[in-house]
Amino acid sequence: MAYDSILVHLDSSPQARQRLEVAGRLAAASQCRLIGMYAGFIPDPAWFYLMDGAQQYVADDLARRKQVREDVRAQFLAATQAMPVRAEWRAAEQGAVASVLREAREAGLVVAGQYDPGNTEGPVARQLLESLLLETGRPTLVVPCAGTFPSLGTRVIVAWNGSREAARALHDAVPLMAGAQARIFCAQTAAKEARADATPVGHAARVLERHGVAVEIEHGPGGADLTIGELILSRAADFDADLIVMGAYGHGRMRELVLGGVTRTLLDSMTAPVLFSR
Repeated sequence: MAYDSILVHLDSSPQARQRLEVAGRLAAASQCRLIGMYAGFIPDPAWFYLMDGAQQYVADDLARRKQVREDVRAQFLAATQAMPVRAEWRAAEQGAVASVLREAREAGLVVAGQYDPGNTEGPVARQLLESLLLETGRPTLVVPCAGTFPSLGTRVIVAWNGSREAARALHDAVPLMAGAQARIFCAQTAAKEARADATPVGHAARVLERHGVAVEIEHGPGGADLTIGELILSRAADFDADLIVMGAYGHGRMRELVLGGVTRTLLDSMTAPVLFSR
């Protein structure tokens, strides 16, 4: 199995280069297209007209943002020239989040970055990440904002609670796990302990074994969302995992996205890439 295309979100942050390197390696392994999708924060021009000299400020800001976009494009083209992949460049001109969602639904895999409060693209970065996880219908690999990741998918923690989201993540991660060692970590949050339709962990183990993955199973205690999230991160560190696989949980509330507690904990504290699916 392989992905037919990989889309990587790019912006002006230093972390974007790390995401591109990871996405490039995965695209080369899958022999698929690598799509560089630029999306940066674009302020509402209406804000500027509350200040003196607004027209010139808007013109200067647009010119600056255009130059930033062209710089990122040049870096993308230069980096992909050395990669054995077919590269495509796309950019969101307006409505960055909506534009990226439209493009991302075409991709076999999306590569995005962990939210970094120090990122100058902050006003769009968090909203974009949460939208990718909950609204694309595509698996999203989130790369931590700190660290380097020379390997990915050799030692894997699979978070399992028998849910639809967990099953989706398991199957979506198979192309990353050829020949891997995997530990399936079973734990239920308090709100989900009584699920009647939960799929047994043995089914998940069989899926991975059919793809040549060496599997071990660990049963963890149930608990609150924060506790389960911290347990997954702790087990990943103990296992020296270079990938975590789990379902993304959340919902819309009052037209806003609300991430589940376990998902939020991993996004806030991850030290290894996490593949989320919903």
